[in-house]
Amino acid sequence: MRNLRVVSPGAAGFAEANGRRTTSGEADTRPVIRIVEGELPSVVDEAEQVLLDSDEQLFQRGGALVRVVRRDVPSARDHKKVHRPSGSLSIVLCDRTYLVETLTRVARWERWDKRSEAWRAVDAPERIAATYLARGAWRLRPLRATISAPTLRLDGSVLQTPGYDEATATWYDPCGVAYNLVPESPTRAHAEAALEELLWAFRTFPFDGEADRSVALALALTGLLRRNLPAAPLGAISAPLRGSGKTLLADCIAILATGVSAPAMLCPADGEEAAKLLLAVLAEGDAVVLIDNVERTLQGDWLCTVLTSETFRARMLGRTEMMSVPTSTLWLATGNHLTIAGDLSTRTLYCYIDPHLEKPEEREFVGDLRVWFSQNRARLVVAGLTVMRACALASPAELPPLRPFGRFEIWSDLVRRSLVWLGLEDPCASVRAIEREDPQRLELLQLMEAWRVVFGSEPKTAREVLAATTDPACRSEGMTALRDAIESVAGGHAGEPNLRRLGKWLSKNAGRICGGRHFTKYGERCHVALWRLTEG
Repeated sequence: MRNLRVVSPGAAGFAEANGRRTTSGEADTRPVIRIVEGELPSVVDEAEQVLLDSDEQLFQRGGALVRVVRRDVPSARDHKKVHRPSGSLSIVLCDRTYLVETLTRVARWERWDKRSEAWRAVDAPERIAATYLARGAWRLRPLRATISAPTLRLDGSVLQTPGYDEATATWYDPCGVAYNLVPESPTRAHAEAALEELLWAFRTFPFDGEADRSVALALALTGLLRRNLPAAPLGAISAPLRGSGKTLLADCIAILATGVSAPAMLCPADGEEAAKLLLAVLAEGDAVVLIDNVERTLQGDWLCTVLTSETFRARMLGRTEMMSVPTSTLWLATGNHLTIAGDLSTRTLYCYIDPHLEKPEEREFVGDLRVWFSQNRARLVVAGLTVMRACALASPAELPPLRPFGRFEIWSDLVRRSLVWLGLEDPCASVRAIEREDPQRLELLQLMEAWRVVFGSEPKTAREVLAATTDPACRSEGMTALRDAIESVAGGHAGEPNLRRLGKWLSKNAGRICGGRHFTKYGERCHVALWRLTEG
């Protein structure tokens, strides 16, 4: 007799014939795995096959074994509507204990008992689960993301059948919400009517301009597609003071995408902390994440990376191995007079709301807007997808030309173009407002102008520039402006300009065109870099 024997009964009759029954008295039709020492690889292979043949929703993601969990999220806001479906989907790592239970549930495990000289039922051995987890490569289906509402694939087709979608490696569970079918061939008239529904839903927010309204709608549509997009911009929501509705707007956008308010996090203090936090957030698979109440300038390579890269790789907390996870999350940020700086300014949509009140938190509303969005979510989701589906079917001659928005071309075609096609302001117009307020850009402009006044196009070393600003004989207005500009970009703790800092700053900003000018490296003098301000 073989050391390993797997029996797939396929019918209750087998169990009846062999006298196998469950504790409830029903025939046990599970496949049988018989274990003998020396057959570990084969046993693990058979265990995987049983998992593949079962209804268990196990997947592989980022080099880890995962499962999808529906988390019910009851809300005190909607206490009068007890039966309203609520909940969200999370992706959870499978540990050894859970896998032992799952393998015991899907198969009957037997070991030879010498005393009774018969096969005896046992729980799935822990070493089988541990070995399977340690393989790191499985035949299980890959999982990129989970969704709780219909969506569009990148080719414009509609994904609205619950279950696993092989084309996108996505698991769709509506969490009890009944959605009408998204029309497969909507017309422009259908899209216009759907857009009116969305505009009406967001009508109470005090948008400062039409571009701000377009950004809010663009973020709402992005949330419906983000799982399938390779990249999407950050949504920055700003206001003049607290209580203006920034977090409320972010929550309404999140409710459309997920059914629940956006999980909020604080802005990480440094890059190391950010990497650990990002891996944990992305591994759990949240569709929308809110960086709430940002009080300092928002910038950093960590956020730029997750906005434009399809995957994020970092070391798992408390473990030695690395993990790669998809970055299919819509990131939102809120803050009073929120400032975006550096490379992040070219990856952000900016929405400004202003109620023009001294105490906006004392405004009165009819009902809770979060509850209203939850109750009307199914209708609004279909409306949003109808808008984008109709645009995807429109002829190229109907579509408006758009200026490129680098790194987000697919997002621009599916989301941005849909809104502009229907006559709304281009949401990317908000990028210009970010650029005007970018402190790093303003520092660059200030230094360029002062440099032009003092040196013109004459090449200088960083040391020569600092020496000129500290020369007592040079007290001109232009020299004072140059010194102030250098202090802002290369000042040390005491405010005094630092030669090393200035050299690094010039190297970092070399070639960046701003106001029609840029710094270039113009050879060397005594093995020291020469810098020149160039027009154009």
